Amino acid sequence: MSSGTKQTSTTVSSGGSTSTSTTTTNPYQEKYYSQLLGQAHNLYKQGLPEYYQGATVAGMTPDQLQAMQMTKDYVTGGMNPNMNATNAAFQQMLSGRVDTGPGSPYGDMMDVYQRQAMDSAKDMMGQLRQGQVMSGQFGGSSRGDMMNNRVIEEANQQVADAGAQMYANAYNTAQQQQANALGQYSSIMNMPMEMYKNMYNRVGLPQQQLNQAIMNDAKARYDYAAMAPWQNLAQFANFISGNMGGSTTASNSSSSGGTSTTTVG
Repeated sequence: MSSGTKQTSTTVSSGGSTSTSTTTTNPYQEKYYSQLLGQAHNLYKQGLPEYYQGATVAGMTPDQLQAMQMTKDYVTGGMNPNMNATNAAFQQMLSGRVDTGPGSPYGDMMDVYQRQAMDSAKDMMGQLRQGQVMSGQFGGSSRGDMMNNRVIEEANQQVADAGAQMYANAYNTAQQQQANALGQYSSIMNMPMEMYKNMYNRVGLPQQQLNQAIMNDAKARYDYAAMAPWQNLAQFANFISGNMGGSTTASNSSSSGGTSTTTVG
């Protein structure tokens, strides 16, 4: 009998007669089990494959690092020049003050008013001098000086009146800007943070996710190739499990005797 053959005998005795049933199973896959065990032994001696040696975690992208640095600079006060200029303008709005210095809109307009007034005054004084000559009053410096002074005073008064009106308008505008700035302070100050966050999440993060997907794919390919012999062996074991291709035969016999039941496997 082959080492893989299994035989089961059942004997039933009753009323002086004995009946024996014998079942013989001959497995077909015995030689394949030998191959399976041999290959399993070889793989066991080789040991499991070493762990994947490539990178498995994608680092932050340059855009993410830049966004983080800009966020840090903004929070700690080390803003870039553009942000410093924006912040300075916003602080000016919060102050409610009117900038009247050189180069400011107010200062520029005052220069324009001053030039226009002086040009008008010069024209007026020229006309007065011409009128004096034509009326035979040429040389009357005292009267002419008084009239010239009057023209200059009028010109200066016009400039002062225009400046006062313009300052009042600018002051009212500044107060309105201050009120608006106070209401928008939180959102305005958070705008750079939102910009940096968008740069991190909408620019840097997709790049990082793509890099991570590439790494995951490389590791999955390595793991598949490294474990292929083990997976192949497991599949082979599944294919030859059970009584694959084997045969089973049964036989019966009877005789007279005592009463007993015996099963031999």
